[in-house]
Amino acid sequence: MTTLVVVGANPTVAREAATLPVELVHVQLPGAPDLDPGARVLTADFLDLPAFLAFTDEVLRPLVPAAVVSLTELGLEPAALAARRLGVVGVDPAVVLATRDKSRMRRILEREAPHLNPAFAAGGDPEAVARLFADHGRVVAKPVDGVGSTSVAVVEGVGELPADRRTAAYLLEQFAEGREFSVEALSAGGRHTVLGIAEKGITDGFVEISHMMPPPSLDQHGQELVARAVGELLDAIGLTDGPSHTEVMVDGDKVLVIETHTRLGGDGLADLVRLTTGVEWRRAALGWAVGAGIPRSPASAPAAATVFLTAPPGRVTAVAPPPTLTHGHVHAWDPAVRPGDVVHPLRSSSDRLGMAVLTAAGTDACVAAVAELRADRVVTTVPGPALR
Repeated sequence: MTTLVVVGANPTVAREAATLPVELVHVQLPGAPDLDPGARVLTADFLDLPAFLAFTDEVLRPLVPAAVVSLTELGLEPAALAARRLGVVGVDPAVVLATRDKSRMRRILEREAPHLNPAFAAGGDPEAVARLFADHGRVVAKPVDGVGSTSVAVVEGVGELPADRRTAAYLLEQFAEGREFSVEALSAGGRHTVLGIAEKGITDGFVEISHMMPPPSLDQHGQELVARAVGELLDAIGLTDGPSHTEVMVDGDKVLVIETHTRLGGDGLADLVRLTTGVEWRRAALGWAVGAGIPRSPASAPAAATVFLTAPPGRVTAVAPPPTLTHGHVHAWDPAVRPGDVVHPLRSSSDRLGMAVLTAAGTDACVAAVAELRADRVVTTVPGPALR
């Protein structure tokens, strides 16, 4: 039987992997959460790349795997390097690096598809930084390898740019106007199939608080523009096979790429794809490497959304049960806090307090259901001592 190695799966991904017709081998970090009983699990520190490549030679090679893949951000590069070392199916390591290093991606697009780029500058290039602010005023500063909206900030002038962001570790970009969308796609032989487009709800600090699929404010023409832009992006970075999660900003007919990844999106986007299209996205995002294709079942709902719970900083005094919504249905309910827990200011995805998945009879109803839940006080807090 074909052997598939999966690096760094969480329990949800592992359950979907178990449905594939393969001999499955998981590689997990020491201390990682347990997977389902019966799963074959090997332990290795895949963040230590030299040690992991030695592990690949000594432990994985004798298993004769057909492919090595990962759906977790920190596992993408180790999986790609292991696949190349073994000469088996996997994502090209150069493609992974082009997605994980935002500066590298910008330089590739500048050469291959400049119309998808906002103006940008490396934080460590003072002359380019000065030009960027002179030409565009408002600038977004972000870590070149950041995830989860951590340390992303809008800077209104060059004088307000902190010294710690004037380094090569930061990328500065023209503030892009418009609405932001996430795009889930699966590539095969250089052909890119868009499986779902979600419209984001974000805070002023760029923390994502909702995703709606299909996107309410994007008509068919807009969706075609987005799909074309994503295809051009994936061609430019050289992704021919495997999953991708791309974030774009749309302003009229202009589409700018924010970032992309060689994995599916987080935040429950795989559930939105499954509910609205019938495609089990986690399974497809693993199974491509062993020829499993894109299995599809009937869709469960015309529209769906993930909504993240938030509350003012303080100490939690109450967490409400799932509400009965006028405009939709609560499909899944997963608060991550309970009375007594501390709520920090909402500065990154890790500060959110849990998630709900909603379904609705259409995009308008979905918008209303999201607004309805966001207006509910699900988590109640009282002010506490000064928090970070």
